Amino acid sequence: MTLQTADIDLEDSRKSRVASAIIDLLYFYKTGEGRPQDIVTKMRFVVETYCTYTYPEFFGSDDSLASIIEKIRTTGEQHPACELLDELDAIHAFSRGHYRASDSTGTAARPLDVNALTDFVRRTLKIVKAIPNVP
Repeated sequence: MTLQTADIDLEDSRKSRVASAIIDLLYFYKTGEGRPQDIVTKMRFVVETYCTYTYPEFFGSDDSLASIIEKIRTTGEQHPACELLDELDAIHAFSRGHYRASDSTGTAARPLDVNALTDFVRRTLKIVKAIPNVP
């Protein structure tokens, strides 16, 4: 029996996950269909990945949305992602308590306002340039 190793490109795998999540967000944005908690989780994943890929010298692949915001806030106006701070902060505040994280407390998520979620999905898609920058 010979042992062969599989050459798995983790970057391509992550890109595929991001593309799939963006498609799910676009579908939710257009139709309103999707499980809200899953949509919030995908929204955070997409924006976190966008930041870590767009600004790799400032963020690590394991940075959470909260740590990304803190790093931008600490660096201040000199940070190249400073213009995103208000939007990232709003997305984080809205989504806190609604996404699937490795939280083992077992606490129930607050009910989600689907109209507000749709707006935050739109804002997320604008940040990652998946939709035109329209109101």
